[in-house]
Amino acid sequence: MFNDHSSGRLQPLVSGTGPLAEPPQDSTRLYPAKRSRAPFRWYEQMLELLSPERVPCFICLQRFAARSQQHGIPEGLPSSWANGICRSCSGTMPWIRKIKCFVCGRPEVCGDCCRRTGASFIRSRSAVSYTPEMRGLLARYKYRGEERLLPWLAVMLLPAFTALSDELSLGDGLHSVRRGSVPVFDLITSVPVSAERLQERGFNQAERLAASLSVRVGLVSRPLLIRNGERGKMSGKSRRDRLRSAADLFSPAPEASGILSIIASRSEANRRPLRLLLIDDIYTTGGTLDSCARALQLASPVPVDIFGLTWARA
Repeated sequence: MFNDHSSGRLQPLVSGTGPLAEPPQDSTRLYPAKRSRAPFRWYEQMLELLSPERVPCFICLQRFAARSQQHGIPEGLPSSWANGICRSCSGTMPWIRKIKCFVCGRPEVCGDCCRRTGASFIRSRSAVSYTPEMRGLLARYKYRGEERLLPWLAVMLLPAFTALSDELSLGDGLHSVRRGSVPVFDLITSVPVSAERLQERGFNQAERLAASLSVRVGLVSRPLLIRNGERGKMSGKSRRDRLRSAADLFSPAPEASGILSIIASRSEANRRPLRLLLIDDIYTTGGTLDSCARALQLASPVPVDIFGLTWARA
């Protein structure tokens, strides 16, 4: 700029003229072009690939970064099971690690088994205590049709199955033998549901748990029982009423005797009775397992010992 004394006004210098002229303004420097986000998108995609997938927790349904967690998982449970549960829920799982009752596997002192006489099953073990969280989880599978839960729930039986198998192996003098080389049980079976419940739900949860467990432990699973009717809701009944309702509630299936005869003829453990593992979802008073065991013993043409394995212990 310079003063025009004749006009008294400031006149702009023409850009690019004279030694003191201002250089032309570069619009690309004043308003730089938008940078490409291609490198940043590549970086974000790499982070997504390296980051663990976020999946919903089977219990609380909150999404979390799935990764195997060894901490707090019972022996006999595959580490991959932890991929379905968040760290918070994993730390509060009510696993039954130590039992106080040798018969029913209860983690607390049990007065029920002390009063029982002539029990038909020998002993039972359970995976978890039947807390409100476990009640809700099982209800989602049984009543709401969340079938994706089945493999995950069935795997939870493995620690209790392993502990019970080790107990029997120790009693047989087989504990020094490599685990799994000698089958402890000859057959896995399950508690049946009534025709009414089967039509209502479309499946028997105990039978499915038994079938899924049998594949994982390398044993045969066969339904051997039928249910004679429905005993109604048990939640409001006393222990005595529950036991009365379970009496004579089950009968052997027509093919049960033949199946047990075939297994006995193939069994290499002829020195002992056949061992059957009876699967159910919940152990409450033991009346259901006892009634099922009694029906199987009456139908079997050979001596048979019944052991129970349930997903939860009420």
